[in-house]
Amino acid sequence: MKRDEWTIDAGGDRDSAARLTALLNQPFAGLTGRGGEGPWELSEADGRIRCALTIETGREDFCAKTGAALSEYIVAEREPALLRRLIRHPIGLKADNVEADVLVSEAIGLLDGEPEPGSEALSAGRGRERRIRKWGQLFAAYLMEHEYLHVEGFIRFRLKDYEAEVREAAETAVEERLMERQYQEFVTLLQSMVEWQEVRVPAVHVLHSGGHAFRLLDDKMRPLEKDAEAHEAPRPADGNVLDEQEEESLLVSRLLAASPRHLYIHTAEPDAQVIRTLLGIFGERAALCPDVPK
Repeated sequence: MKRDEWTIDAGGDRDSAARLTALLNQPFAGLTGRGGEGPWELSEADGRIRCALTIETGREDFCAKTGAALSEYIVAEREPALLRRLIRHPIGLKADNVEADVLVSEAIGLLDGEPEPGSEALSAGRGRERRIRKWGQLFAAYLMEHEYLHVEGFIRFRLKDYEAEVREAAETAVEERLMERQYQEFVTLLQSMVEWQEVRVPAVHVLHSGGHAFRLLDDKMRPLEKDAEAHEAPRPADGNVLDEQEEESLLVSRLLAASPRHLYIHTAEPDAQVIRTLLGIFGERAALCPDVPK
């Protein structure tokens, strides 16, 4: 009976190859090997991983389990490194190591998706299991027909869909980070304006009844000038309803124009983005009030 032999070139450093060897042997513990650890052995001479055994039945199952282990290794080990490379080049975001780590984590979160219903909060979502299953099948099919596997070459030439998916996640994470940077720069600029402009009114009360519905009252709880218009959704000159970003900008502009010494924000939604924006801009001048006067 023909003896089956496979060689896997993982590339990278020896520690990474050793971890892959351990993953490959997990489904076959006790099958073979001097210590009963499994059939895959890491060569001291060339750093490649080899397996040689005679499989009477179950060759397809052997390749499926090996493919799943390879896919697990790709997702766990190679994916973060690939994301880091993409973030730095060709996307080219200038980020220190800490920010790059955060972006990699965010991109992996986008790839993994939401956790399974009823699972632990820290467990990966359906996306991770889908990737491991899908790419494991491709590895298994390849090993059924070939004795030599170069991991990097396989990813580059046979997993183009995977690379495209990872690239999209990296680009989305970077785009969101750039938007966050622009937002922070915007808030910092407005903070400076608040700090240096002259106070015009003692206080303004912001009544937030949910979403982007606001009323502005002065220190005597009277509507600010022209506030009657705020009871209806503001409309631009062409008659279309303003979107949320435009409504938020309009609110901030009116408050900057009023330039209150104190800003009291009455809301039942203190974590809403627009509320966090107001608190960020007005700093110590702003205070949250849990009551929302009728």
